[in-house]
Amino acid sequence: MSASKRLHRLALLVCCVPLFLTAASAAGRREVVKLPVPAMMIYPGDKIEEGMLREHGFFKKSVAQLSIVGRMQDVVGLEARRTLFPGKPIPKNAVQDPVVVQRGSSVLLVFKEEGLEIRAIVEALESGAIGANIRAKNPDTGLSVLGKVQENGSLLAEGE
Repeated sequence: MSASKRLHRLALLVCCVPLFLTAASAAGRREVVKLPVPAMMIYPGDKIEEGMLREHGFFKKSVAQLSIVGRMQDVVGLEARRTLFPGKPIPKNAVQDPVVVQRGSSVLLVFKEEGLEIRAIVEALESGAIGANIRAKNPDTGLSVLGKVQENGSLLAEGE
C-alpha cells in the first residue's frame, strides 16, 4: 500500500471517529421509559388481564406527547374499546371500564325516595359501566328515565 493511501485512510479514520463517538454519546443520553403493551392481539370487548400485557421500552421523546397508558395497573381490569395490537402503546381512549349494561337489554330499575321503593323492568337505551348514568325507557308507557348503573347490573333512580 502506498504512503498516500495510508495517509488517506488515517485521515478518514480521524474524521469519522469523533462523529461515531458523538452519535454514541447522544444515544446514551436518550431516556427509555417502560410502558405496558399487549403481548397478543386484544379485541374490542375483551377484558384486559395482566397475562395479556408485557412491558416494552420506548424512547421518552417519541412517546411524550401521546395520550397513552403509562402503568400496567392502570389498564388491568379494563375493557378494550378497539383492537389493541401487540407491541404498540395503549391509547387511553382505547380502553374503558367494563360495560355492565348493554344497550337494548332488559334491566331492573329501582326507584327510591323517602323509604318508598318501586321496581320495574326497563329497556336500556345506552350501554354503561358501573357508576354511569344512562337512559332507559319503560316499554309499557314509553317514558324515559335516567338511572345510575349498579354493580349487580340494575339501574338506580332516586327521587329529589
